[in-house]
Amino acid sequence: MTGFLSALGSRLAERWVSLLAVPGLLYTVTAFMAVTFGWLPVGLAGLRSQGRARLSEAGVPPSLTSAVSVAFGVGAILLVTAGAGLLAQAVAGPVERACCGAWPGWARPLEHRLTERRSRRWSRAHERVRAAAPAAGARRPSRDDLVAARNAIALVPPGCPTWTGDRLRAVEVRVRNEYGLDLYSCWPRLWLVVPDTVQEAVRTGRDGFSAAVLTGSWAVLYVALAPFWWPVLAIAAVLCLVAWRRVRTSAAALADLTEAVFDVHAIDLAAALRVETPHDRVTPEIGRLITERLRKGT
Repeated sequence: MTGFLSALGSRLAERWVSLLAVPGLLYTVTAFMAVTFGWLPVGLAGLRSQGRARLSEAGVPPSLTSAVSVAFGVGAILLVTAGAGLLAQAVAGPVERACCGAWPGWARPLEHRLTERRSRRWSRAHERVRAAAPAAGARRPSRDDLVAARNAIALVPPGCPTWTGDRLRAVEVRVRNEYGLDLYSCWPRLWLVVPDTVQEAVRTGRDGFSAAVLTGSWAVLYVALAPFWWPVLAIAAVLCLVAWRRVRTSAAALADLTEAVFDVHAIDLAAALRVETPHDRVTPEIGRLITERLRKGT
């Protein structure tokens, strides 16, 4: 147990340094530069002179003033860095909901318009796929290209204003259509029967998605510094581009992993619930039976 706790503490420390400490330190340095070169009336020089005056008033000997100032400065930097990391984590929640298409009420009109636009694009692409349906073996690569173009919009008819939201939602729709299983009812039970290696793979996928969202939250925090120092907009723009790419990639990977868990281990869920599978697979009829049992009438 001691070894496990030590390994866990080491892993948490590594994650804190990589995801919060280093970005928080960079953000702190940028914030100090914004204060120094921006339009605020008190810059670093003013803060330093005020600090020295306060130390002198407190009776600190002049010979120790520099050392105490350095100690206070380091402590302040660490405190601001930790605060920036906690703030980034707090902002990550709204950023993730925005990426997944769960927008607040005041944004519903825009959400509906974007969803309808994505639906029209997908419908046109789907019609092209149906119109190009060839006879057996005729121009197969051309139709595959049309299918790929449609799937690039969404794997299922869009129901979200964002690509990421539809990619994650596609898992629920495809699992329900293929196996008759409700993802939200079945996932906690399925999680209990899958091997540790599968759980670790899903956790890794989720961690990757969370890290990508956290990059977006840092971009939001840099935008907040723009009124004080406009050059930070360049940093925010780069972070937004990186976060957009990473969120899409990690969301696709997480969705593929989640769907793969159902593909491989749905039969194990049925066995754990003592539900017979005559054909050694979970059919939609069996899946709906499992779903009704797990919902318990709700």
